[in-house]
Amino acid sequence: MDAAPPPVPEEPPSQDWSLLPLDLLSAVFVRLGLVEVLRGAGMVCRSWLDAAKVPDLWRVVDMENHIIAFEDFDVWRARAKAAVDRSDGQLRAFAGRRFVNAELMQYIVERSPLLTTLRLVSCSSGVFSYRLASLMRESPLRELRSLILENVDITVKKLTSVLKRCPALEVLTVRDCLGMYAEDEETLQAKFVRIKTLTFECEDDDGSCCCGCDF
Repeated sequence: MDAAPPPVPEEPPSQDWSLLPLDLLSAVFVRLGLVEVLRGAGMVCRSWLDAAKVPDLWRVVDMENHIIAFEDFDVWRARAKAAVDRSDGQLRAFAGRRFVNAELMQYIVERSPLLTTLRLVSCSSGVFSYRLASLMRESPLRELRSLILENVDITVKKLTSVLKRCPALEVLTVRDCLGMYAEDEETLQAKFVRIKTLTFECEDDDGSCCCGCDF
């Protein structure tokens, strides 16, 4: 008599990812990265979309460490605006590279009264326009504590107009910014003694570093 075939093991029930609790989904999104959420990961199902819109998830928006082609700048600006909208006024920190312009900066300033940290890298001269400075007279960044500018095209005059609207600023980093010169460090120190930590590094016209180092 032939032996009976072994029983076929039952397949484990499939996981319904839409039933994950909100706090667990939020943790998954943080590990995944908010840029990936904006790209579509948050639209898998309705519960994921709801979780992707929780303002606490968007308190820190880091869009700096991505290689972005010039033709995609508008797409990334739209993503940044979507992140600001989802923060619902709770945005605390923002970092962006290249694609940030004056119009996006205005959008952030108008909607982020609790912003404490702003980091901009390799942005054009228009990122801090006089129009933005005018807006900041009406809506100053009262909570901004740290401003980091690297390879940003800006003059000391424009930077001064911005810093006047950041009364709580304690940390300022200006590194390799086109339009900034060695003597500008003393100007900033004299005008803004409330800034506790000022890091100023640039290159003079002869290519030498103006921060006093040997490089």
